Amino acid sequence: METKINKLKEIDKTENPFKVPENYFAQFNEEIMNRLPEKEIVAPEPVSLWDRAKPWVYLAAMFVGLYITINFLMKAPGNDNLAENQVATQQTLSGLPGNTDNYWSTVQITEEEFYQYLEEQLIEDSYFDYMYHQYYLN
Repeated sequence: METKINKLKEIDKTENPFKVPENYFAQFNEEIMNRLPEKEIVAPEPVSLWDRAKPWVYLAAMFVGLYITINFLMKAPGNDNLAENQVATQQTLSGLPGNTDNYWSTVQITEEEFYQYLEEQLIEDSYFDYMYHQYYLN
């Protein structure tokens, strides 16, 4: 064991024991490239028309499927004759008195009665007080 320690003491500590061959890093890239195997250059395959159109066809098929599914789910049972039901509804509405095409209600009041009603609602609900910051004593 002492002989190994003595041999370590004999090593000169001022000199670096590791040495790199001359021009090693200057030629490093060339040496690595020379050792690599040659790679064949493969020409890219042409993309067919179907491969280009495939995503668009799938997208269109998805939307058609979604449309059919929604129509199937929205169809209520017993509403097979939807057009007949719409015609019957139109006939029922047209039988009401007066022209109901432009009104949301069949109640007929004058403009003065309508404004009177609005004013009463404003006073009863105290909206008038909020709008004009005035308070009435009833």
